[in-house]
Amino acid sequence: MEETYLHSMESIPLEDIVREEYRTYQIYTLMDRAIPYLKDGLKPGQRRILFTLWKNQSKGLMKVSSATGLVLTLHPHGPASVESAIVNMAQDYTFSNNYPLIDKKGYFGERMETSPAASRYIECKLGKISQILLFDDMDQVEMVPNYDEKVMEPVNLLPKLPLMLLNGAEGIGTGFSSVIPSFSHKEVINSMISFLESGKAKKLKPFSNGFNLPIERDQRGRLIFNMGFEEVDGKIYINELPRGYDAQKIYKYLTKYIEADFIKDFVDSTVDNDVRIELIFKRGAEKSLEEVEKEMGTASTQVPNYTLISERGVRIFDKPEEIIEIFSGQRLAVVKRRYELRCQGLKDKIQQNNEIIKFIKKKEYEVATKSKNRKSFVEYLTKKKFVYSDYLADMPIYRMTKEEVAKRALMVKDDTKLLAEYTKIAKSDKLIKKKLIEELKDVGDQLTAWLKGKDKERAELRKKIEKKTAKKKAVKKKKK
Repeated sequence: MEETYLHSMESIPLEDIVREEYRTYQIYTLMDRAIPYLKDGLKPGQRRILFTLWKNQSKGLMKVSSATGLVLTLHPHGPASVESAIVNMAQDYTFSNNYPLIDKKGYFGERMETSPAASRYIECKLGKISQILLFDDMDQVEMVPNYDEKVMEPVNLLPKLPLMLLNGAEGIGTGFSSVIPSFSHKEVINSMISFLESGKAKKLKPFSNGFNLPIERDQRGRLIFNMGFEEVDGKIYINELPRGYDAQKIYKYLTKYIEADFIKDFVDSTVDNDVRIELIFKRGAEKSLEEVEKEMGTASTQVPNYTLISERGVRIFDKPEEIIEIFSGQRLAVVKRRYELRCQGLKDKIQQNNEIIKFIKKKEYEVATKSKNRKSFVEYLTKKKFVYSDYLADMPIYRMTKEEVAKRALMVKDDTKLLAEYTKIAKSDKLIKKKLIEELKDVGDQLTAWLKGKDKERAELRKKIEKKTAKKKAVKKKKK
């Protein structure tokens, strides 16, 4: 079929030109930049970053600016977008990532001051979460040439859990936007297991690690993040902030109440994710906790919009449970293919070991002494129907022993037994489901352990800060 190009036609309405060119641009912005993919929950830039860090794990921590340079071999959109994406995937304060995919060193921003330090001062590496979730099935990942066709990059990765649900996702392109809330790994895993066992995914409740109030939902389906208050020893504190509130925004908000003469001042003692802002009232004009909550309470909202890129293009889901169902089906296919590949690998290994046994027992290596060169020896072995003739031709002479034959025979026996087990699993949908459920439970245990470790680190850091503060106070008292 002959292709027609707009610019090659003598006469064409401007409307048609705009529509066609705009449509091309729309598809490009949605699929190559703005909206996450259903298969792995990542945008192309994020996928390229994680793949690059995975390939360069041996380098350990590297400057974000250096990592950006490596990613640019795959990414055609300039360093600023890459640096921003690396920082975003590494941040772990409340409302950033429940499970950061990149480990960080240096100042990447915090809840009250989200701006990071310059990329030349901060370091990153592939995160522990990425190692748990992302790279176990790379032999199944389809690779394609990058934008300049010099290196290969993955079309999609194959995570064990839907990343767009773990950390949430936001993106806006031409004509479409995506706003996906974050959820707990425990709920995601339980929902997947429920679908695998009963055919129905459990309903998910939004979760943001570090947010200490219930996330409410109004009649229109919007998520509501409230401000929290508490009274301690007669003093009133703000102990939780709505989504989207940083130091600048909350200070501006509180200044209005100072100007309205409702409060006299405030003292911000927030550390990391623990919000603690003391409200100070004029003497004799103290307010009760109920009065403060009624007068100063506020909230922010989030309108979920589950838009993702599927194999057929842009797809909009009504609820996260639909994503769970499709993703679980994808994982069943991945696990099945994993065991099929293992079976193939074992068959090759068994054949190779059987050929080594045959090669040694029949003393085929003696022919090498009569051969003109290595090439003629390999040709001889090929005529003898040895599949691994090149490998056999390079075997050292000290391995041509009965001990080697016995060792290879034992390997064949063990691998044959394992092959039978894997073949049984690969042919049974029931066993594939069982293996996937076992994998999900193992991933859940690893993520729970990771979160506990992070909480322990934060508790220890808080203790250190409190000790330093106490020492400073003690020194000031002595000087007085």
